Amino acid sequence: MCVYSSMNRLLLLIAFALCSAVTAQGQAGSNCQVRPRSLAAMRHCYRPLLVFSPSGSDPRLKEQTKLLDEAADDMMDRFVMLTPVVPDARRYATPLDTPYAVLSAKEMAAIREHFHIPVTSFTALLLDEDGSEVVRSDKPIGVTRLNARIDVMPRRKIEEQRKDAY
Repeated sequence: MCVYSSMNRLLLLIAFALCSAVTAQGQAGSNCQVRPRSLAAMRHCYRPLLVFSPSGSDPRLKEQTKLLDEAADDMMDRFVMLTPVVPDARRYATPLDTPYAVLSAKEMAAIREHFHIPVTSFTALLLDEDGSEVVRSDKPIGVTRLNARIDVMPRRKIEEQRKDAY
C-alpha cells in the first residue's frame, strides 16, 4: 500500500512538472515583466505596439485599443504589448483583455523623441522583440495586418513550432 501511494505521489509530481513547463512556454520568458515599465524591459520579451496619440481620449487611440481587445487572444499568442504614448496617461482607458503597458511620462517623452513623433500626431508603430521597427501607420492598424506582418517574422516561425503554440 505504501509503495502504491508513493508511486501515485511521484506520478502526480511528474504530471505537475510537465504541466508547469508547458504553461511557461506559452508565456513570454520567465525573466519578462508582466507589466513592463520601460521599452527596454520589453526587449526580447514582447512586440510593442507603440500608439502615439495627442491625448488619452483620442478616437483613433480608442479604435486601436478596441481592435486589439477584440483579438486579444491573437495579441497574446504573438506577444504584442499595447503601449500608448500620450501626454496624459490618466485619461487613457486601458483595454479589457489585451496585454498593455502604461509607461511613465518621462519614458513616454523619451520614446516620442527617439522615434521623432510630434505630440500632435497619431502614429501606430509596431516593433519586433529586438526593438526594430516593423510597421508604421498614421491610422489604427488592423489585426489582420498585424498578424500577417508578425507571422512572417523568423522568431514567430519558431514560436509556432512549439507544441503548445495553439
